[in-house]
This record gives sequence, C-alpha cells and structure tokens, in this order.
Amino acid sequence: VDGVKEFHLRPMPVKQELLPGQTFHFYGYNGTMPGPTIEVNQGDRVRVVVHNELPEATTIHWHGLECPNDMDGIPFITQKMIAPGADYVYEFTVHQAISMAYHAHVGMQEAAGSIGMLVAHPKVAHNPPVDHDFGLLLQQFNIAPNSNIVNTMAMDWNYLTINGRCGPYTTPLLVRLGSRVRLRFFNFSTLHQHPLHFHGHTGWLTGTEGGRIPESAWMPLNTVRIGIGEIREVEFV
Repeated sequence: VDGVKEFHLRPMPVKQELLPGQTFHFYGYNGTMPGPTIEVNQGDRVRVVVHNELPEATTIHWHGLECPNDMDGIPFITQKMIAPGADYVYEFTVHQAISMAYHAHVGMQEAAGSIGMLVAHPKVAHNPPVDHDFGLLLQQFNIAPNSNIVNTMAMDWNYLTINGRCGPYTTPLLVRLGSRVRLRFFNFSTLHQHPLHFHGHTGWLTGTEGGRIPESAWMPLNTVRIGIGEIREVEFV
C-alpha cells in the first residue's frame, strides 16, 4: 500500500486440536495458534493493523525487532492498551535480517498462545542458499485432564507443541535427498535450555536471535540447546 507492506492481525480466541480428538481453547491470531508467520525483507517499511477481537485489552510486542520506542508494544509504557473491538496500527522500517516473533505483552496472553513468528529475509541471500526453510515454534501448556483451557498460573506443563501440534501430530518436514535445509527453532516454552535433536544428521549453527553468525564461527552439531525466548538457526544437507 503506497510502498508499505501492510499486514492485518486479529487477536482472537481460537480452538486448536493438539492431538486427534483433543481440542482446547487458546488465544491466537487470525484463527490459528500460533499466529501466521509474517515474512518481510530487510529494508521494508512495514505496517501491521491490529483488530482486537479478544474479550480483553491487548498489545503486540515485536520480539527481537529494533523499532521506534512507541511501536514496541509495552502497555502503559510505550502505548495505551488496545481495547476489545478497537484497532491499532504499528509501523516501522525493518533494518535487520533476522528470525524473530510477535506476541502479546499483557498478563497471561502469551501463555495462552498469543504468538507468531516474524522472519526478515536479507537483502542479499545468505550463501550457500537453502532449498527448504522451516520455522519451528515451541510452546508448552498445562491443561488439566478435566479442562479444555490452559492453566496459565501453573509452573509445570503436560503438553509440548511445535507449531501448535503435539508429536506425532506435528506437520512432517518434507525435503529431498541432497537438499540444504534451514531450521529456525524458537523456544517460547517455559523450559530453559530446551534441547532439540535432529536425528541422523550433523548440521551447523548458523544464526541466533541476533542474526547471522559469520561462517568462520559456525559450529557443527546435531543437538542444539535453546534458552527461553531464544532462536537458533541450524542448517544441514
């Protein structure tokens, strides 16, 4: 729209099937939990129009994005809350090439599922280029056997999801023999130093939530440990 990439996000209650026959109530965006992945390019001017369809006020914080202070989404500090039924516009220029996220910054809305990934691709593609590029968002929830809503006050969990599904109900990652694959792991769970193992392959740690790692510092591995709120980019053939 007039040179600005415009996106519309609708925070709303959603129902998500974590496992076959196990459907629960969450908060999400645009009818999904987690919300849709937003993809932009380094240097883009971006506008995100938020239409709050939650029964409570909310904001959106851009996790890892270097943006103007009044666009950072911190309630009562950088902006007023977005009331139920109200709209709010965030606008900023993306100067990073990075994996990041957007999420609510209110009470326990994050623990109820209000998050999605945001990827800013570099102006010049990283070398070597990848054939497949996946974002894998990890979340944890505590849901009692007699309940269909998340206990956001609990300090333990009994459901671990990747992109809103529990294994083996997670979406398979289909690739071809000989192709180069990038996995963008984002730990939005409550487990610090979450280990993730891609069985049968050795890859390289090529990026974090801070951006691309210089090739001379790439680390070969097949298990990566990720702290809360951190991102690890791994590539393998």
